[in-house]
Amino acid sequence: MKTKPQILLIVFITIMTCCTQKTEKEKNMKYSSSITFLYYKDFKYGIDFMENTLQLDLVMDQGFARVYQVNEKAFLGIVEEKDSTDVAGSTLFSLTTNNVDEEYKRVGQLNVYNLTEMKHFESIPLRSFFFDDAEGHKFEIQQFIKEEDVLMF
Repeated sequence: MKTKPQILLIVFITIMTCCTQKTEKEKNMKYSSSITFLYYKDFKYGIDFMENTLQLDLVMDQGFARVYQVNEKAFLGIVEEKDSTDVAGSTLFSLTTNNVDEEYKRVGQLNVYNLTEMKHFESIPLRSFFFDDAEGHKFEIQQFIKEEDVLMF
């Protein structure tokens, strides 16, 4: 017969194992989060809409771009359209990965359009590349560099 401390230890180990092991699906996921960026001509309106209408919490402010948290790993960002050259007047879907170089090589071999060179954004800081699908939808695959941003996204 097991003693009370042994039973408690077994329960603790069971809970820790269940809560810390990733499922096979989670292990195979290429992307850790996503950010959908909306480009605004009236950036002040975009800020007001995100903060007052949607009541989202601001998690990153880069001046020309702001990111708001929707839930644990989903984010909605706004970008001041005048400062954008790659996706002005559009919506951009950004996927966050831990290996942007590997993704760049993989996507570069596929049927995508307007694939950009790898870009390094010092001010954010992150590395990313952009591309379109056949119908003109805009995508970015990115990797954050600062540890606090990696943990957030």
